[in-house]
Amino acid sequence: MRGIIRVKELPVLTLCVGLFIFFALRAPNFTDPFGILDDIRQYAAYAILAVGLTLIIGSGGIDISVGSVLGFSTILMGVILSKSAASLPLACLAAVAGGTAWGAFNGLAVARLRLQPVVVTLSTMAAARGIAYVMAGQGISSIKLPPRADWLAGVCYASPAPVVLAMLVAVAGWLALSSTPFGRRILAIGSNEEAARLSGIDVGRMKFLVYAITGVLAGVAGVMTAGMMSTAQTDAGLGYEFEAITAVLIGGTSIVGGEATVLGSVLGVLAAALLNRGFGLMGISDLWRMMFLGVTLIASVLLDRLRKYVALRSIKAQRA
Repeated sequence: MRGIIRVKELPVLTLCVGLFIFFALRAPNFTDPFGILDDIRQYAAYAILAVGLTLIIGSGGIDISVGSVLGFSTILMGVILSKSAASLPLACLAAVAGGTAWGAFNGLAVARLRLQPVVVTLSTMAAARGIAYVMAGQGISSIKLPPRADWLAGVCYASPAPVVLAMLVAVAGWLALSSTPFGRRILAIGSNEEAARLSGIDVGRMKFLVYAITGVLAGVAGVMTAGMMSTAQTDAGLGYEFEAITAVLIGGTSIVGGEATVLGSVLGVLAAALLNRGFGLMGISDLWRMMFLGVTLIASVLLDRLRKYVALRSIKAQRA
């Protein structure tokens, strides 16, 4: 039993299997492969955000601005394409650069000014969303992408490219976290920041990097979101931070840092996608889905504490 409890991804894997079986039996057409692929494609942006958040939370931080940064990047690309003759690749690069700038700002404020991550990213969440509304223009809620962006729309909406990109980002995040000094330093900082500093790790630099990387990923997710909708919407990414953070935590990443799993985070996003599809086909209000995610989030935090308690007891027993 102790060994099972210690497997970080087992609870979310069990949740995914349970949701699939339940909805396969209760929801009409739930197992339609094309419908499942379409729903998973819609959640590709969440998976990309979750990879960045896994790094941040694993380092002991938090970023609640990722949804607003995604929305800012989406609007920035839409404004550039609609109000200038800039090419599609240039507009996409500008959107990613915009997301990177917000991530770098968060990283500097947290790493160099040593401000609390939740305060910094709460401010960024409001600022990025507000600037997106200003850029779009008063009374404008969406910007239709011009014809030269049709290629992006076709790739993002009518192909599995978003899922493939999300998988590539997840693999890169998994390799970085599990097989490189970069990942080991992140987890060392999350476990004990002062001990990591005394061991020679440049804590400030590492914190800056994880927030900047998450900004890059939010920018990429913003481009993807605009392509899937063929429009740049001012409310793009609204609420994404809640579902992405929930996916990371139910996936087995510790809320206090020091433990992180990209695989678990991706499975957490998959669970959210299955839940969204199942409730939608059964005609259940989205409010119930959010409530279920909230309860699952609390349960995952409690399970994290239980894992740590079991591990501590095992260490004490071995020393005795």
